[in-house]
Amino acid sequence: MNCIFQILGKKDSGKTLVMEKVISSLRSKDIIVAAVKHTHHVINPSNKDTSRYMNSGSQITILHSNDCALFWKCTSPDYIDLIPADVILVEGFADRQLGKRYEIHDPSEADKIAEEIINDASECKMLFSLKINPEQKDKMVYMTLYNLMKKWGIKEVKILDD
Repeated sequence: MNCIFQILGKKDSGKTLVMEKVISSLRSKDIIVAAVKHTHHVINPSNKDTSRYMNSGSQITILHSNDCALFWKCTSPDYIDLIPADVILVEGFADRQLGKRYEIHDPSEADKIAEEIINDASECKMLFSLKINPEQKDKMVYMTLYNLMKKWGIKEVKILDD
């Protein structure tokens, strides 16, 4: 499992500031960080092409530009365990227990809370052993495979020649 840290607080309490500080610090330590933000806003309006594709039956839709967005029908945050990262920071989801929780009430608390999370995350660099194509150096690919295998209880995969 990944190390998951959940930042909670009211609007303008400093949640995003904490996330920024933690991400910056952990990245400087070569830790792979993912950020998940829960929102009540519509992010895929029904009048847009991506929504129309999904309404037509597409199970996964990707919006690609300078950034990419991946859309699918997600009714729960179960996907979080599959994110290929050493540390996953979650802003919101107050109604769910997704990881260690930190609550911020005022932006003046951001440095203190960020430091707590950084300290807690110091042991989160994921170590695993997978024998895969040695030319493949993308750690995120390894982490995705590892997370899937661990979640589904797969201990070994062997590809047999036909």
